[in-house]
Amino acid sequence: MIEKTVDVAVVGVGAAGSHALLSAARRGASVLGIEQFPIGHDRGSSHGRSRLFRGGASEGPLYVDLARRSREIWAGLEQETGREILSLVSGVTIGPADGDLIRDTRSALEARDMPFEVLDPEQLRHRFPQHRVLDGDRGLLDPATGVVRPELAITTAVELARAAGATVWDGTRVLSIDDTVDGVTIETDRGTVVAKKLILSAGAWAARLLPDLPTPFVVRRAILTWFTPRDGSADDFTPERFPVFTRDDGDLRGWGAPMIDEFGVKVGLHDQDGPVVGDPSRNPAEVTAAETARVEEFVSRQFDGLVPTAVHAKGCMITLTPDENFSVGTLREHPDVVLLAACSGHGFKHSPAIGEIGADLAILGRTTTDISPLDPHRFTRQHTTTRSAT
Repeated sequence: MIEKTVDVAVVGVGAAGSHALLSAARRGASVLGIEQFPIGHDRGSSHGRSRLFRGGASEGPLYVDLARRSREIWAGLEQETGREILSLVSGVTIGPADGDLIRDTRSALEARDMPFEVLDPEQLRHRFPQHRVLDGDRGLLDPATGVVRPELAITTAVELARAAGATVWDGTRVLSIDDTVDGVTIETDRGTVVAKKLILSAGAWAARLLPDLPTPFVVRRAILTWFTPRDGSADDFTPERFPVFTRDDGDLRGWGAPMIDEFGVKVGLHDQDGPVVGDPSRNPAEVTAAETARVEEFVSRQFDGLVPTAVHAKGCMITLTPDENFSVGTLREHPDVVLLAACSGHGFKHSPAIGEIGADLAILGRTTTDISPLDPHRFTRQHTTTRSAT
């Protein structure tokens, strides 16, 4: 059995963990990433061929800042590798003119002086005829929006982290985590690791690894679904003609991405109300017809050019906090542990920035980003909530 001592251990090398690993390694720290599955796997919450990137995040100004920083980080990785990780195809938000979605998205854009265009119903119908538009709708067109390739983003960050000196143990299960006088001891099925600092970015598994986490988490099942254009409609759903969208039609709120590969057009729902997942390792990849019924209803209502039956479907998970904000910070209960957790379904687009913040906290003990709204200790009782994975 291996015994290893490092400055920083990263448990969970997914969306945020891969970038924490890279950021820490590039600062000269000795870093070990521990991942129970192969890198870029489809078992957690960081897969799905495409994830939405919204520059004007409706979650608020902090998330706009995180998205901007993430875009900068991905642009740097693209320049280094020649790979296209993020495609800025623009994005349109459509909903009732007086609805929460339009108001909150516009407020977030304006708070950070980001450019956007307001579209009335006729303009929406003319420019985006794929959508069914109601007379009371408005649209916000955000050019800083696009599609991220999640598996490529993770594998690229890990590849560059290894080049910077990081070690990665994939296919390695963590058995226990214990505080020590000098840091944290991590027992794995590959050996013992002693780390000065631990970045815990294990997604749905975080609360199983540290059961006394201060943030109340609920892990729910989600699904990812793709749809095929009708005959003769394929060109209408390419990135050049069909931007990323978020659509609120009153009783259903959906989101989607253009057809970037042979899988088709990705469409999902904001509120899936999936069942609670007791053991994340047992969340099935297979999806039932009953699970796809509501998103198929949404597609039928909104898009004449799509066949309203999911051609591909995949199981996923969402780890939620009561207020659907992230849980990021150093733990009082475990002073050498930095938690990067509970992305609540809107986290992938922010993951490089969150990973960088994790490295800040682990190596410097501070970060220049105001993460006080994400304090893991801000809750005193547990709630339940639902959200979809975008």
